[in-house]
Amino acid sequence: MRKHLKKAFYVISSLLLGSYVHASEQLSITWLENDSGPFYIEKNETTPHAGLCNEITDLLITALPHIKHTKVTIPQKRANKYLDEGHMACYACMIHREQKTHRVTYSIPTTVYPPFTVLSNSEQAEKIYKAHGNPVSLISLLTDAHFMYGQNDARKFGNPLDNIAKNIKLYDYAALSSTGSQASYALLTQLEHGYIDYTIDYPFVADYYNNKYQQDIKKLAIGDPEQHVVLGAIGCSTSAPNNYAQRVLVDINNALKNTVLPSEKYQQNQRAWLEESFPDFLNYYQRFILAPLKSPAIDGLELE
Repeated sequence: MRKHLKKAFYVISSLLLGSYVHASEQLSITWLENDSGPFYIEKNETTPHAGLCNEITDLLITALPHIKHTKVTIPQKRANKYLDEGHMACYACMIHREQKTHRVTYSIPTTVYPPFTVLSNSEQAEKIYKAHGNPVSLISLLTDAHFMYGQNDARKFGNPLDNIAKNIKLYDYAALSSTGSQASYALLTQLEHGYIDYTIDYPFVADYYNNKYQQDIKKLAIGDPEQHVVLGAIGCSTSAPNNYAQRVLVDINNALKNTVLPSEKYQQNQRAWLEESFPDFLNYYQRFILAPLKSPAIDGLELE
């Protein structure tokens, strides 16, 4: 009897000690970044506003002093691999999804982007309009072999564009550009020089490229399928150990709700990059980002 009691004591002690160690373990976040503007740009004299993703990362680091933070700059494709491998990492600029994926679990929405557009050079833009309408019928364009499509090889758009790309096997014949250093710049340079005829991206990416390099990338609105605004989010590795994503996102969501998203500093940063192509940004931000914060349901995460 005494032997069994002694064994039970050790088992209970081990469980309690394990719970104590787990509870006292400091959370950490490796923030994955890249060098592609206008998403990641460090502040300097020529760019007084940090990139769209730098600002929210820095504000979260300030708002979460109890978490250990590290920044790592790597290409997007490698960042995806890092998340897939289950590192304790988050990426600040992802397209929001209601449900987690095998790769990441998402925060509450953090910003609102304008609809995707077709980007082209002056010569090809006119030809695309004549062949596929204004606004452009995207499925018609994507299946037209006369126009060369180009894309960064790790780029995704969220539904429904990803479904269209998959169904028509878009990436099987696209001119894929490596997502190494300055990925957007490299792709749009190919576009400007006529190596590809068009790509798909946010209109503010073209604004940034045109303003910085004095170029004339054209933004062609998409009419079919109808495009809608896109919500951004923080994404943290779903496969990281000890239910990492859910644990760290509780803290991230609370900081977003109470500190970051309502702040004038963050909204000013987003306006600086988005309003040129998205004059109704503030109205959409109020509707899709600030208004839902009043709901108590987002204080934690509810995962399927």
